[in-house]
Amino acid sequence: MAASWRSALIKKTKKKANSCVKDVEQVLKYFHGLRPGIQEYTYENGRQTELFAMEGTIPIKIKGVTYNIPVCVLLQEGHPEVVPLVYVRPTSSMAIKVSPYVDANGKVYHPYLHKWNYKSSNINTLLQELCRIFTQNPPVYTISRGPSNSISQQSQGNSHQDARPSGSLCQDPPAQGSKSDESKKECIICMSKEPNSVLIPCGHLGLCMACAREIQRNSKQCPVCRSVIDQVHQVYES
Repeated sequence: MAASWRSALIKKTKKKANSCVKDVEQVLKYFHGLRPGIQEYTYENGRQTELFAMEGTIPIKIKGVTYNIPVCVLLQEGHPEVVPLVYVRPTSSMAIKVSPYVDANGKVYHPYLHKWNYKSSNINTLLQELCRIFTQNPPVYTISRGPSNSISQQSQGNSHQDARPSGSLCQDPPAQGSKSDESKKECIICMSKEPNSVLIPCGHLGLCMACAREIQRNSKQCPVCRSVIDQVHQVYES
């Protein structure tokens, strides 16, 4: 099995085969829930291709309980020069929790992806960052099927759950303008600087100017609603 995925990866990444193999080996060493293989992928423009993928689960810990988040990492042609694609792929018993980091289709957005640099970036660090973000903002929740399937009851019997955090365990982010939101005042992307920008035309707030401008240059999409960003304006407190 190990030899087969290496052969498949080398065929897909001829120019940087050695660095790609090392990257994947490091991921599989630390994230035992991921499995390598080849998957068909369709781009937004309709183009279909086969990409090397690592699909399975990555662990997060909430209130002392470990949950396995289903994800898929796809290495695009030209990896590592080309940024990888990451998706959350819920099972039939789960639903996606849309956030600035995950859209309704499960596609993952993160500063590490926006700032991807093939000389210094790697998938292992990316997944570690996603574990940290998903611990704060779980990307999936369990679809309620009655009291017997609640997360709280499942966690009493097993500390390692394949079921995902439910709405009762993971509170939704505070509404914009709420007291908790005002007191936090952190950019939703870098989570360090104060948000001081507004995206035009959608009008969404919550980003610092540096992150807003970088997203406008790169993805050109609002991280909240995914609409195209025409302009970025700085906002000031009254």
